[in-house]
Amino acid sequence: DCGRCSDQCPANTVKRPLSPRFISIKARDLIFKSYPVWGQPQESPALIGGIYTEDEIWSCTTCGACEEECPLAIEYIDKIVDLRRGLVDEGMVPQSLQKPLSALEKRGNPYGKTAKQRGKWIEDEEFAEAVPVKLIKPGDTVSSLFFVDSVGSYDDRIIEINRKAAQLLHHLGKDFGILGEHEKDAGNEIRRFGEEMLFQEIKEHNTEAILGAEPQEIVTTDPHAFNALRHDYSGLPPVRHISQILAEGLDKGKFSLRALEESGKVYTYHDPCYLGRHNELYEEPRRLLDAIPGMKRVEMEKHKDRSFCCSGGGLALFYDPEEETRMGVLRVNMARAAGADVLVTACPFCLINMEDAVKIAGLENELQIVDLTELFAGQVEMSPAGAAV
Repeated sequence: DCGRCSDQCPANTVKRPLSPRFISIKARDLIFKSYPVWGQPQESPALIGGIYTEDEIWSCTTCGACEEECPLAIEYIDKIVDLRRGLVDEGMVPQSLQKPLSALEKRGNPYGKTAKQRGKWIEDEEFAEAVPVKLIKPGDTVSSLFFVDSVGSYDDRIIEINRKAAQLLHHLGKDFGILGEHEKDAGNEIRRFGEEMLFQEIKEHNTEAILGAEPQEIVTTDPHAFNALRHDYSGLPPVRHISQILAEGLDKGKFSLRALEESGKVYTYHDPCYLGRHNELYEEPRRLLDAIPGMKRVEMEKHKDRSFCCSGGGLALFYDPEEETRMGVLRVNMARAAGADVLVTACPFCLINMEDAVKIAGLENELQIVDLTELFAGQVEMSPAGAAV
């Protein structure tokens, strides 16, 4: 009844038809009405169409803000995901999500691209000469498996970030490679959008491909893949986000960092939901930023465990909900209110969504959006061959 969950819910903030508080209250009232203390049980209406609407259930971004805030540890995400599974079973999937889900089923990615294109990003002549990335084939083994995921395989903007990540892994002396066409989407959003059977199929495929390479660790730049591989899969080697790898290298003195060219700019860091709240990785990205000479960093009002969702996660990029303002627009405005000139994030979906939000908010000349890995790599002293000095 306190409503703290709804106060922190980004979907509720932008006036989507969702209030976590009423997810609980509606269910409680239905139970009391259907199963009264005195008298006979009453016929209970269907949950969807009875007490909840379809838009209400699809409006959740699974960011976890409500659960983080609740003093009684009430859980919402599992309930909403279960309701979505019921909707999927009944064929009640929003029109905008039908195409990416179908593409995932047929080709293992929401873009409908061919599997052979997954590893094309390492074939750029200049990049390949500087950074040899092993394309793992059946029978090959590597110490570190770089799990690229779908957005990093097909989106040109994110591909450039993964090239920087590969460059840094190479400079750290990692024996690493990618699965290429043998990799499918990690499935974080597939599961949270209710397609459980499809998720299980993709998980089984990826698990076999990963274990076949016998890696000692899995590295990814995508918090959504990081979350799925870490929590939804089983029997895998340790899964690490790129920020953890870089922070470890920083501690071992592996990096020589040059100062920022534009020393007057102020930076702020946006905590991605699936890196922060869901996996509690808050300090590593900040340590990387603060290690750069000339860095001036401020915190936004909503940060760390109270970070504000950008609404760009995975399949949410394909979903067009009813809302008054885009979450990403509110987030970039928060960065400007904190006095930041540059907003840094460590998630490809946050980057894509907030680059769009900057344009919508009219802040193109006032706020720059950058990726943590890209920014850090740009400050590392590199030799002509591509290895760090």
